[in-house]
Amino acid sequence: MPKTKGDKLTLHYIKPYTILIAGYGFCVVFGTLFMMATALSVADFLKLLFQPETSVPTANGNLISNWLETFYFWMIDFGKSKALWLFSALLIILFLFKNLFGYLSAVISGVVRNHILCDLRNDMFTKAMALSIRYYTTKREGDILSRFGNDIAEYDENVLVPLHTLVSSIVTLVLYLLMLFYINVQLTVVILFSIPFIALVISRLSRKLKRTSKVVQDRGGELLSQTEEAIHGLRLIKAFNAIGFTNDRYRNINNDYSRRRTNMYRRINAASPISEFLGNIVVIAVLLFGSLIILRGGSMLTPELFVSYLMLFVLMLPPAKNVSTAFAQIRRGKGCVTRINDFLNESDVEKADNDKPSLTKIGKISLCNVSLSYDLEITQDTPHLALSDVSFEIPEGKTTALVGMSGSGKSSISNLLLRFYNASNGSIKVDGRDIRDYSTTSWRSRIGVVDQVQQLFNDTIANNIAYGMTGATRQDIVEAARIADADGFIAALPDGYDTIIGEGGAMLSGGQRQRICIARALIGNPDLIIFDEATSSLDTESEQQVQQSIDTALRGRTSVIIAHRLSTIRNADQIVVLDKGRIVEIGNHEQLIVKHGLYCQLLQGNNRCGLSHDVPTLHTNTDTPIL
Repeated sequence: MPKTKGDKLTLHYIKPYTILIAGYGFCVVFGTLFMMATALSVADFLKLLFQPETSVPTANGNLISNWLETFYFWMIDFGKSKALWLFSALLIILFLFKNLFGYLSAVISGVVRNHILCDLRNDMFTKAMALSIRYYTTKREGDILSRFGNDIAEYDENVLVPLHTLVSSIVTLVLYLLMLFYINVQLTVVILFSIPFIALVISRLSRKLKRTSKVVQDRGGELLSQTEEAIHGLRLIKAFNAIGFTNDRYRNINNDYSRRRTNMYRRINAASPISEFLGNIVVIAVLLFGSLIILRGGSMLTPELFVSYLMLFVLMLPPAKNVSTAFAQIRRGKGCVTRINDFLNESDVEKADNDKPSLTKIGKISLCNVSLSYDLEITQDTPHLALSDVSFEIPEGKTTALVGMSGSGKSSISNLLLRFYNASNGSIKVDGRDIRDYSTTSWRSRIGVVDQVQQLFNDTIANNIAYGMTGATRQDIVEAARIADADGFIAALPDGYDTIIGEGGAMLSGGQRQRICIARALIGNPDLIIFDEATSSLDTESEQQVQQSIDTALRGRTSVIIAHRLSTIRNADQIVVLDKGRIVEIGNHEQLIVKHGLYCQLLQGNNRCGLSHDVPTLHTNTDTPIL
């Protein structure tokens, strides 16, 4: 969607439904007119009905009064009993059409609201998918989820609903005021002079609602983040005896959030009784001035018409009250509108480059003097580079392992290869051409990824393997599972490939989940496979099973392995050793053992590295950490 200011967000989403909104206004107008007709009918008719001496219209009122009087005399000519039946039938018809149009307006309003919310959710989700990985590393997950949950609910409750109320109330008020002006100008002027005063009082109550609401929404997002982090980290919390600390921190945030919500609702709830009290004062003033006008005489305002005037005025009070309440709610809703609009206008997005040529095959990859900062750009004030002047090649069809201490830059290289980030300096080339010359979509379509975090969905095994591959057949799925050594255990499941595996693959073991992930990486027949610590979270037995799947998957493919255990990298064609964002060693396992460098320290610890004849001993220890 195009960038919009907060106050134009709703207008942007309303525009496609202009015809429906026009239909809504039509229904509101006619519903109000039928209600007005009912109010104008009762007093005059009953007066004429119970004054038998009056046999002809008096013609001393205004046009409406005279027309109604003539119509009522026409009914009374049929006899009083029949006139009562006719008048009752007329009232039923008027109420029927009033409620019919009220129902239609409510239906149209609900349809428009649901369409707007649907469009808004779609745009927000599309935006969420377009935002860069950098954005999510700097934001709280709970705060982002709050935009999709609490903020949209608040937007519906405090913007769309009161906006519907505001429109219908204003249309109703205008029609009532026009009729009241026609009946008597003096009385209606009294009403109009009172409206600004009431509006001023209400606006003073709601002035701080926008700022308060924004703070409340932010604190609500923080509260959700705390809840999510605590649940995800419950093992750690218990292990460190931090339950009391975590509870206290949550209570402090929750108490502050509740206090702010209480203050906000106090202002909102004050608007209704105050506006009602002021409205009653106006009713008394109208009753007083209207009675004085009739007693003084010389006016076209008859007692019967004054009764109708009072009925119309009383009917006007609820929409007048709704206007003030709606404005207060909309002020409160501006906080969530600001948050939603800020999210939709976030500029840190992955630029679309589908106009660039597509890549058909990934060959040799070269990193040439690559530096990376997770800040937006490298400056003299940049305190630390994730990668600094990194240069090496990833040969086609060979296995390259990246090893090093935590924070050495291994995952940063993976992020660059997947184009989650672009190099701050230097370039990455494939077969001599910069990878940025190709579209991101086509580049990623040639890569398979197996992460340390086994991200699976609460769906069938088949759908998890074929995730994102809309054209994948069952044969493709089975073949990918066979290469990943997953076909055996899948076939043994009750529903085979149609087995629902639960949230995060909870129905499967760790090794089974990882083999499903490997099958998912293979189904697109990628040229490059990235294993990002794919066995680090597995026990020894599961790791050996998964390693067999990895060895099968690597045959004839270009692969990059971010290593955690010796067994995953000892047969790599080349091993790149990183330290603080720089390459310190490159070679195969045997060559690096002989060098007695950092690689050797990582294997043995404390610089106690054996020579090449000690390598077989190292090979038997598959649990020796390399990270």
